[in-house]
Amino acid sequence: MARIRKSYRVIANPMELPVLPEPLGLTVTFDDLPGGRSQAFSFEGFSRFPQMAAEIALGFRIHGIGLSPPTRAGIHHSMLKGWLAFLVDPAAGVHGITSMGELDDAHLRRFIQWLDQRPLALSSRFGRWSATKQILRCLQRHRPDIVGPSLALPFNPFPRRNANARHREGLTQDELDAVLTACRADIDASWRLFQHGLNACATVDRAAIVAAPDLRSLKLRELGVLLTVLRERFGSIIPLQRSMVVHGSDTIRLQLAIAHHGGVDIVARYLHATMHTLIPYMIAIGAQSFANPEALRLLRRDCLTDHPLLDGRVVMTWYKGRATRHQRRSFLKSSSFGVPALIDRMLLLTAPLIPHVPAHERDHLFLVGQVMASRSVTQVPYYLIPKYLVAFVQRHNLVRGDGSPLPLTLSALRVTGLQLSHKALGFNIASTQALANHVSPETTLLYVDAPVQRSARQDVIAKLQARFVEAVRRGELDDRPTLATNLADPSLSMPDATASGFICADPLSGVAPGQRKGRLCTAWLGCFTCPNAVIPLDASSFARLMVMRNALQDARPRMSIERWGVLYAPKLAILENDILPRFPGDIVAAGTRLMETAQPALQLE
Repeated sequence: MARIRKSYRVIANPMELPVLPEPLGLTVTFDDLPGGRSQAFSFEGFSRFPQMAAEIALGFRIHGIGLSPPTRAGIHHSMLKGWLAFLVDPAAGVHGITSMGELDDAHLRRFIQWLDQRPLALSSRFGRWSATKQILRCLQRHRPDIVGPSLALPFNPFPRRNANARHREGLTQDELDAVLTACRADIDASWRLFQHGLNACATVDRAAIVAAPDLRSLKLRELGVLLTVLRERFGSIIPLQRSMVVHGSDTIRLQLAIAHHGGVDIVARYLHATMHTLIPYMIAIGAQSFANPEALRLLRRDCLTDHPLLDGRVVMTWYKGRATRHQRRSFLKSSSFGVPALIDRMLLLTAPLIPHVPAHERDHLFLVGQVMASRSVTQVPYYLIPKYLVAFVQRHNLVRGDGSPLPLTLSALRVTGLQLSHKALGFNIASTQALANHVSPETTLLYVDAPVQRSARQDVIAKLQARFVEAVRRGELDDRPTLATNLADPSLSMPDATASGFICADPLSGVAPGQRKGRLCTAWLGCFTCPNAVIPLDASSFARLMVMRNALQDARPRMSIERWGVLYAPKLAILENDILPRFPGDIVAAGTRLMETAQPALQLE
């Protein structure tokens, strides 16, 4: 039988692209959320530009199909705050544009200039430009009849948007310890209350309570009876006062019994997780897992699995929406305050709420029953978390060193964990990056490059450099192989391995690029970037470095620009920007006087 070959021929007439939607009452809907829900975005703000509104909505619909709901919302918001605000601003100087096809390069340059004039952070300007660029690029690709392919989209008119970003502020070790101590106290108290409710229900005759014709025949002042009534007749959810009326005129006795046992807020904690119960668990789990706040809030009930290789450990898995991938950390099972134990307790505390939450939220861990203004049951709302974090700080009187309230947030827990881990890992940025699951080390630096960590890292480097200098000055390298055994010319000695004011800790180690171990380093002027270089802070070293700096500057006009840029410009930049500024003022003054008697530098070619 002949083999059937797959055809890679491109179809000459592809399927028709979607037509433009109606301009009036324009709404783009995505029906791909869990539980059959939809996400809708209105473009009625562009009503003054109906044709352009239809074209932008079409590009948004095509581009947004493969995006997450939060990303869609961000692009829609940036378009309204960016491109739409630009069109309707009289000071922007844009008149007569009715469709995307009328745009030219001058309009885009004017838009970029307009963004530069806004009182916005650089990252916000970049975000609003990026949203507009994504829609334009999508239309260029899929509907070139709307936006011409010749329209030039600048690659990045707002470079280094995070260069001036404020580094994330975390907690100190003492502050974190105080927070976790407060969490343990709240968790133990709420767990004892929940267990007490379970034990009270186990001591009463459940069948008799269920069969009772009305509440007047029951002793509701007994906690076990009250909780059993609430579990069996109301599904563990304390009803609102106005809702109790439909269950009979004797519900006033139920209200009085709830008040007798501490009120709705206390009685609810016997039955299920409330916001006061849940917040300490979120803090403790977030502080140990370093999970992002939104990923922590959306943690699933099946997030724990046994470790495939190590007994006694489990793996916690969560989904980071912004990275569009799962992240994992392993924990010991044995810790009473560890993540596995806390999640097991949270599963029991939220189990009574599962029948009451929407179907698409039943697989989430942090479910909560509201007991104040309403009795809604849902996964923990993001807008309530800051309010209850502030209440947690006030309840435990958590303060900073200056007496101000502790600025506790879920995002601060991730920053704190990474900063403390960075210190424990010896300030190794690669190890911290792997721990944080970051794609780029630049992202990790935004977390760990705080003033305290930067100072501690500099102290570690200074101690290592001091040990190098001491080892060289004490002659501890004398037990290493002599140069005579490794060189064809035995007359060469250790001083010949120095260059431009440096002392090499081991010129035979071969650590410099292009060198071999056991052979004298030949990378002249490579000492500027070599990890073996030791620069003594004395006047003679400064004088030799200044002589070399002058020689590099004098050589610039004598050679071609390309040769200068490749060979000598990087060395001069390191010398002027990093090495020479480190010398104290008194050494600079003494070294300047020694420059006249210093040995001249070699001729640069």
